[in-house]
Amino acid sequence: MGRLLGVPRLTVWWWVKTGKLTSTGFDDGQMWWSEDDAYEWALSQRGNQWSGRVPVTAWPSMPLNAAFDTTVELPGAVALRWHTRQGPVHLVWPLPTSRRAPHQQWAEQLTPRREGAVVVVSGGLSLRHGPELKGLLPGLPGRTYTPTWIELAGVVGQPLPWWPLPLRDKQLLLEWKPSTDTVTAMAVPALDSGALLMMASTYAETHPASRVLVNLARLAHAQAAASAEQLVEMVEKANLPDGVLRIAARPLSVPEAELDLDPTQRRAGWLDLLARSDDLARRCVREVSNWDAGADLPYSNPQHVEGIESTWAFKWTERLIPTQRTAAFELLARAGEPGDALVDPDTDAPVWKSSDGDYTAAMPQRLPATAPLAELILDGPVWIRTADGKIYPAPRDSYYGISWGYGGSGPGSLALLVDALLDDVNAQAPAGINGAPEGLEALLSRKLPDRTVLTRAQLEAARRGEPVIIAVDDEDEDDA
Repeated sequence: MGRLLGVPRLTVWWWVKTGKLTSTGFDDGQMWWSEDDAYEWALSQRGNQWSGRVPVTAWPSMPLNAAFDTTVELPGAVALRWHTRQGPVHLVWPLPTSRRAPHQQWAEQLTPRREGAVVVVSGGLSLRHGPELKGLLPGLPGRTYTPTWIELAGVVGQPLPWWPLPLRDKQLLLEWKPSTDTVTAMAVPALDSGALLMMASTYAETHPASRVLVNLARLAHAQAAASAEQLVEMVEKANLPDGVLRIAARPLSVPEAELDLDPTQRRAGWLDLLARSDDLARRCVREVSNWDAGADLPYSNPQHVEGIESTWAFKWTERLIPTQRTAAFELLARAGEPGDALVDPDTDAPVWKSSDGDYTAAMPQRLPATAPLAELILDGPVWIRTADGKIYPAPRDSYYGISWGYGGSGPGSLALLVDALLDDVNAQAPAGINGAPEGLEALLSRKLPDRTVLTRAQLEAARRGEPVIIAVDDEDEDDA
């Protein structure tokens, strides 16, 4: 009893002694109460102060006096509130934003007296029970449980509305009432399409920057609409009785969108935007980085570089030059941090030098080299030396990282890259981890020491499947 309701055992003893509480039975001389009896007793007490300690699943169904009250705006969510005889019931709808408060903060804001029920619509979906729910106990912070829509609809005595995440527009939810008909609304995309379209309007319609921004906005809206429609279909197929849940919003139809621009035009458009210094351009770069990690950008995938750790890193830092802080520096996520904006003049990639002397650089997705690959240098990051003596950070895809020394995705991606660069030093970094020649992948899966230099001849031999002998220090021989 005390554990269920969160009260000391001494309090329960006093209730029994004073006749306020009667035990369900005895076991080896100890009083006990069934869970149902404990919750029924709590709800029968005067006032609603105990309702915040009782899961809504234990509340009586179909109360005669349940009535919808209002909507409440929360940080990153909207709550719908019903009044019942046991206390208020809050159904919380998280909005499609990353700026949400913790669930417990929502409960505290909704129930300052810690009474009633708070139920959050979670992200999962079950064909048996419908969208997942998470129940909070305002009177017992930290305790949660899992109610069903059937139980919740029974408590409020009416069908409950449901919005798929992409259709949870804050204003739509704040204006909802039980009499509101199902609406058709624009799905909220996963990026800020408003920033993209505003930026596009500053260019001529045929400019590559305008076309790539409009195209990305269309892609995002089409994806959001398709996602919302799929979620609605799944909920309609869920095994829920009539009168439990009704669809509050359906997505506005958006035509399918495709990347109808060739990679050269897309890259040209982003190059123009990366060179700008206005806030709107910065927002657009942040959005494309969050969307696909900057797959169409000439550089992405920021890496930490310690300039004094190796000869190659030092040589690379020596050629960096100061530059204006443009939108490209949004890739490095250094907003507000003291430091210096630099650029690698050979790749045009942005580099941020922090106040403690460390560097963070966006990695090129292809090299502007004019001489073939001569050496692969296993360092942090991996370096490429070309036949004319120039040093470049090894190019990499916007998503996959490259590494060596184990059997996994990093060495697989590096092996694909080396295979491509041996044939064409200007090749785009591969967007994959599988399919490299077995000999190359085996070589780069070996636990070679940092700063190992692999020559072109060694790399080509590995690609042909020939054994490659590498001299290492004694302490590393077992690993090699």
